Amino acid sequence: MEGTREAPAPPAGFRTVLKNRQYLLFLASANSSAVGYSVYAISIVWLAYSVSGSLLVVGATLFIEYAAYTATFLLAPLVDRARNMRTIFLVSYPIQAVAAAGIGIGFHEGVLSVGLLLALVALISILWDLPWAAANAAPGVLLRPEEQFAAQGVAEAVGGANSIAGFAVGGALILVVGPQGGMYLYAGLLAVGALLAIPLHIPGHGQEGESFGESFRDGWREIFSGPGRPLLQLAAMDSIVGFFTSAPALLITLLASVTYAASASTGYAVLFTAEVVGGVAAGLVLGRLNPRGRIGRVLIGSLFAAAALIVLSVNLPPVVALGGIAWFAIGFASTAYLNAKYAFLRAAVPKGRLGRVVSNMYLFPGIAASIGALVIGDAAGSGDPWMVGILIAAGFLAAGLVGLWMPQVRALRY
Repeated sequence: MEGTREAPAPPAGFRTVLKNRQYLLFLASANSSAVGYSVYAISIVWLAYSVSGSLLVVGATLFIEYAAYTATFLLAPLVDRARNMRTIFLVSYPIQAVAAAGIGIGFHEGVLSVGLLLALVALISILWDLPWAAANAAPGVLLRPEEQFAAQGVAEAVGGANSIAGFAVGGALILVVGPQGGMYLYAGLLAVGALLAIPLHIPGHGQEGESFGESFRDGWREIFSGPGRPLLQLAAMDSIVGFFTSAPALLITLLASVTYAASASTGYAVLFTAEVVGGVAAGLVLGRLNPRGRIGRVLIGSLFAAAALIVLSVNLPPVVALGGIAWFAIGFASTAYLNAKYAFLRAAVPKGRLGRVVSNMYLFPGIAASIGALVIGDAAGSGDPWMVGILIAAGFLAAGLVGLWMPQVRALRY
């Protein structure tokens, strides 16, 4: 007589992800804050430029933001050790909301100095560290490894559609009210995210009796382990990509102010929104294809594509519609890279170390991103979109070549 067999797991895909109630609750909360962050992202760059008139100050704003994000690895063990990750959302979101509203009020009242702006940006960015780590760990806790690409696709579709609306509203607010409107909207969406997090249950998986120091060291051991150290090789390539994290926002700002000078605000909003739409498309395509066995190819191919498309974007005639098409494709390529990277990490890293490893992996590109924001911001001050575009394209090309040279990156799969 045959023994009983376990029922096979349902096939991975969009349908199984959409049936996971806890994941949908998480998605609702995380997307509320993420949409708010999209509004913040489109507003804070223009607000910093409006306050100072300097792209170097814009670069400094992004420098502080990315530098604060690199501190995530110091706090990430708390994510894995949390009894319920919702606590992280409930504590962080309301304080961020107050800081964002403070930026908006200060700008509206004419009392927002560059120093005060940078201080409030630093506060928002530091407070973002823990919920960012928790949001990156949650899908790996709530879903199976084979569902990660589908989850990325669902997240991109839901979050991207909301972000498109958010960018459209943010762009409209810049045109009609001013960039302070985006700060108020961000504050409101953070409050909504906190309310939606109340029913969540996302357990941490820290080992019983493990000290904070042991938990911290265990996360780093995961990165430096394994035949060929694949995570370390991925981090090396990602560090080059990270240097250019702020590049799209700076290049879009430069294109809007120089190439589309007659309608700078419109050009800025269109290009930024087109990039988001391209990211949504990438999430849906990869979620459908589920290329778990070709992670390395997706990572390297997307970098080569982004390099070529950046060159194209700075050589187009000054027509907003053409620029929008180019930035749609750039958004597709850059999001394909990020989706492949995070799907791999969430599927390949043990759940009990996921928060730490994802945050530790961000340290490498995060440091590079903070430096890159200053360097590229200074380069953008030249007012030459072609020169800046070639610099960014060369960086993406170099990252792709490094990945192609590394055998463990080429072979990434799960």
